[in-house]
Amino acid sequence: MASEYHIPTPKQPRSAELSRDDRLRIHTLFFDANWSRDDIVLYTGFTYKQVCDALKHRLTPQKSKCGLKPRLTTPERKRLVDWVSASADNREIPWIAIPQILKLNCSHKAIRTAFKKEGYIRAVARRKPPLSEANKEERMQWAEEHLNWTEEQWDLVCWSDETWTQPGRHRSVGIERIKELVHTMPARCRAVIDAKGGPIPY
Repeated sequence: MASEYHIPTPKQPRSAELSRDDRLRIHTLFFDANWSRDDIVLYTGFTYKQVCDALKHRLTPQKSKCGLKPRLTTPERKRLVDWVSASADNREIPWIAIPQILKLNCSHKAIRTAFKKEGYIRAVARRKPPLSEANKEERMQWAEEHLNWTEEQWDLVCWSDETWTQPGRHRSVGIERIKELVHTMPARCRAVIDAKGGPIPY
């Protein structure tokens, strides 16, 4: 009985992707010199498929970004952050109610994505301990001593910690928050004095 043998066909090696200069060379020979594809293959040594692919695609193919585009634009996200930072009451409002309040045509998922893109997350607020009379007096004294500080003086304190210079995706967000802190310190001191050392909306 004769034996049957099966000899597998070797796979053809995958052609290497051509560089931009190689694709430009093929385009020049085909469109400017009016060479045929076969002539280009013989002259350059590229495969027929490589030549056809180079003529079919752009010289610098650009891949489009995957995924859905953000629903909220940059100005809308800036408005959202300003609104939620305005008061503690705004920060306690459920995300599902924010689009209706700010007249935004989006869902609560878009609100969550916008906050994440701006470097904010939602967390359960920690319960603040009650302020004793001694604490209030210390807060009042500290606020009165620093009420008339200049921004240059606050810069020396707020920028003394160099950990913000560590690389990372939140670096720019941290820098902007420190700038905002320096700018609002006089108002924070005034709020402590007006509250007689009690809690303030910051």
